Amino acid sequence: MPPTPPRLVRLPDGRDLAVDDVGDPDGVPVVYLHGTPDSRLSRGDDPATAAAGVRLLAVDRPGCGRSTSHPGRTLGSVADDLAATLARLGVERAAVLAWSAGAPYAVALAARHPAVVSAVGLAAPAVPITAFADPDVRLAAGPGRELFAEMAAEMAPDAVAAEVAPFTPVEGPAEEEAVALGLDGLHQEIAVQAAVPDVDLAGAAAPATIWAGTADDVAPVAFARWWAALLPGARVHEVDGDHGLHRAHWPEILATLTA
Repeated sequence: MPPTPPRLVRLPDGRDLAVDDVGDPDGVPVVYLHGTPDSRLSRGDDPATAAAGVRLLAVDRPGCGRSTSHPGRTLGSVADDLAATLARLGVERAAVLAWSAGAPYAVALAARHPAVVSAVGLAAPAVPITAFADPDVRLAAGPGRELFAEMAAEMAPDAVAAEVAPFTPVEGPAEEEAVALGLDGLHQEIAVQAAVPDVDLAGAAAPATIWAGTADDVAPVAFARWWAALLPGARVHEVDGDHGLHRAHWPEILATLTA
C-alpha cells in the first residue's frame, strides 16, 4: 500500500518540502530528519510518538520523497528550508532528531538558526567528510567509507555523486519512497556528503544528545564520539543495537528530547 500523501509546504522560492505531521497535534514539536537513501517514512512508530506527547514533523529533504529537487543544495540551504518550513507551520521552536545521514543537517539547522532549535538528538549519526581527518573516525569507518573520503579529497562533490549514486542500493518502503520522483535527490544527498560543510557545525549551541549502537557497523561509536567532541556539553548514550537503533529506542529518544 502506498504511503499517505504528505503535506506539501511551499517555500519562499516556490519549491515544496514534504512533511508528515504525525503524533499528538498539540504535543511538543520535534523535526525528524532521515538518512540516505531514505525518506520521512523511516521514523519510529506513530502511535508511540503520540503517546510521548510529541508532534513529529518528518521531512523529506529536497529531491527526496515528495520534496521538490534543489540542485546544488548544501547543508546551509537545507537548514534554511527547514527553518522556513517551521515558520510556515507556525512552529516557533522545536527539537530536531536526525538519524544516520540526517545528522549534519540537524546540527547545521541548530548552528544557522539557533532561535528555532531547542535540542538536538542524533541517532546512529553519520559524520561530515571533514571528520575523516580524525584517525579514530577513519579507522572505524571501514574500507568503503575510507574510499569515499579519498574520492571526496580528489574529486568535485558532483563527480563523486555521479560515481556513487548508481551503485547505492534502494531497498524497502522508506528507501523506495526516497526515489519516488527520481534520482536527483540521491545524487544531491551524496554530493553534500562529499562536500566540506558550508556551516560552522561547531557553532550549534543547543543541548545535544547522541545515541550510538554498539553493534552499528554503518555509523560506529567513534562517529558519535567525534560529534560529542565537536558539540560542547553533548552527551553520548552507547546502547545495544545496530544502525536502526532509533526505532528500538524511539520512546526513550523522544522523552529525552522533550524533557
